[in-house]
Amino acid sequence: MSFLLGLPPDASLAEQRARLRDYRRYLETQQKRMPVRAWEFAAADWHYNPDDHRCPHDAWVNRLDVLEIAEGERHQNRALEIRVELLGAYHDGRIRLVYPGVTRYSLYHPWDPRSRGAAVGHGDWLVDEISRSENSRPDRCLVLHEVEFSNGSVWTIEADDIHYDWLPDAPPSSAG
Repeated sequence: MSFLLGLPPDASLAEQRARLRDYRRYLETQQKRMPVRAWEFAAADWHYNPDDHRCPHDAWVNRLDVLEIAEGERHQNRALEIRVELLGAYHDGRIRLVYPGVTRYSLYHPWDPRSRGAAVGHGDWLVDEISRSENSRPDRCLVLHEVEFSNGSVWTIEADDIHYDWLPDAPPSSAG
């Protein structure tokens, strides 16, 4: 079930607010069913407030790493982790997202014929939605994070949790 994703660009402000209200109600029902850090990120008041510098809306991708973490005598025990660093929308800090225990992911970036073969970025982070995955089991809750970007990119990441950190840039020191 999607609340915020795929919203038509011409959706009214009333429709946008209604969908966000429904999404927040959904999150309230999932508080005890989702990992604490993922739920706190999803439900934070600032998460969907573009005036707040911590909000991912309009952030740009700086870095995306997919890690295959190996343990065991022969490094036979493998696990996936995704790490993302975004430049905040106000360019005064970075957002770091870590997805431990990734069970599936899809990173889609469409071809843009207008680019004429030149490299293009993902564009602005438009909207994201976090939900409890249908693949969760009684012994393992999984979260699903879906993200839409302005250049048509779509990310879907299913993992054990989402760790969010806001890393503000240090203020310039005054020389004196």
